[in-house]
Amino acid sequence: MWHRTRQWLRRLVDNRSAISRDLRLGLSHAADLPRLFLPLGEEPGARSELSLSSYSSASDAFVSLFQLVVPATRESISQGSLVCNPPRVTGQTEHSRWFFINGMGTAPAVALLNASEIARHFQRPVTLIHTPTWGLVRDVAESITARTLRKDGKLSRPALNVLIEALETQDQVVLVCHSQGTIVASYIVRKLLRNASVRHLVSKLEIYCIGGVADSLEIDPQLTLAAGHPVPYVEHFANGRDYLAEIGILAHLDSTAGTVYCLSDRSGHLLNQHYLPAIVRGDFCQRSSRLYRYARGRIPGPKGALSVKVKQMGQHG
Repeated sequence: MWHRTRQWLRRLVDNRSAISRDLRLGLSHAADLPRLFLPLGEEPGARSELSLSSYSSASDAFVSLFQLVVPATRESISQGSLVCNPPRVTGQTEHSRWFFINGMGTAPAVALLNASEIARHFQRPVTLIHTPTWGLVRDVAESITARTLRKDGKLSRPALNVLIEALETQDQVVLVCHSQGTIVASYIVRKLLRNASVRHLVSKLEIYCIGGVADSLEIDPQLTLAAGHPVPYVEHFANGRDYLAEIGILAHLDSTAGTVYCLSDRSGHLLNQHYLPAIVRGDFCQRSSRLYRYARGRIPGPKGALSVKVKQMGQHG
């Protein structure tokens, strides 16, 4: 017990500057906290997390709310075993796999709803890697531990082996991650690039971070030079008034690799309600991002270079 206490104290001391930084960030953007769930109006055609009609039953919606507010240790419903298929699949020649890692506070029904919407919008099967919610308070604590105190915990371990297996067997692996899932992705990339036996496979990996909470994500300069494109290839999408994106990706542009697309006046953090419709329409990128070019089953061209793009646009939805 004393040994664990000393470890935690050491971690607090070693990361005191990061703790101070995150406290300042959290307080400076606190006015946007209520905007996490706003606007409430549904996007046309979106299966909103806030709409009862999006769920297969009222009990699914109730259980999702219950798990959000009641702390408890829960198991993942899928560590790469469940696949959400789109209503229809276009004729594709890709030899690829798509994965989705959910954000904090995500009960099974919400995770499946998110993965199903990704599959529908991009017309590709999506494998769910579900990080279970232990209640919002515990999820926030877990995210702080992983991001600020640099302790991986339960987040990336289940996903790592699943992605390694996919990288070994596929020509291309696409990872879409939301909210806390971007912290998971940052740990996965770090571990892949430091593993001599698999790091050469990372050139196949594409990562799309939505409403990102992570404070860093790296690419490999040597692999990037050899491949002629960023390795891994990374894009970020952020609403400028999304509190979690404000203290995440938007506050850490200097330590986060990848192209950043931001709608500066748009709020909301929910994947289906506040992000996916705008991404598929091309609102974030004026139809230039690689993820947009995957929409509706399309196959994009070569991977591009790095940039930061902030669009001064009004709120949608």
